[in-house]
Amino acid sequence: MPEPLLPLPPALDQLLVIRRWLDLTLARVDERISVVRAADEERARRRPSAEPPRWWIEYDIGVSRRPDRVHTGACKVTSRGRAATRQSVLEVLRTVPSAIACPLCRPDSELGLLDR
Repeated sequence: MPEPLLPLPPALDQLLVIRRWLDLTLARVDERISVVRAADEERARRRPSAEPPRWWIEYDIGVSRRPDRVHTGACKVTSRGRAATRQSVLEVLRTVPSAIACPLCRPDSELGLLDR
């Protein structure tokens, strides 16, 4: 029989102590597993099933916090910003000179601003 990773003592009382310690440790691990599973299930239950917003407005990180970019709701470039309405996105693109439409998700195309 191959030698175990850790040598075990030859005495029965020592082996029984190790066995008890392993039982207690396994019980703690099982308890932690059930707590983590319950927390995961609760988080999944609380997660909103509503669809993502259709538009996002991303803001500067400076003190002014001006609108910086506009994204479609499906854009994966940023998670920073706030959900917005179509009207507010149009207003930002028309009135804030420094704000741009994301070049990857092209919200200006979806809004019909490029057709004019």
